[in-house]
Amino acid sequence: MSGWWMQGNATGREFLQVAVKDSLKVDPVCKMKVKASSSIKSTFNKQEYVFCNKSCKLKFDKTPEKYLK
Repeated sequence: MSGWWMQGNATGREFLQVAVKDSLKVDPVCKMKVKASSSIKSTFNKQEYVFCNKSCKLKFDKTPEKYLK
């Protein structure tokens, strides 16, 4: 696989792995789009959530149900 979207010598599979890893999710507190690979995360009911900053994570951790409505 090759094309303008490829960088360096990455294979198609490597490109897709990076694209999936860096796909965007929504911060449940502020609704900002965040990379799925963000290191600021919480788990609630076996579901992982990512956050734009530690403040949003702390708010979520206190009352997750409030932000999942």
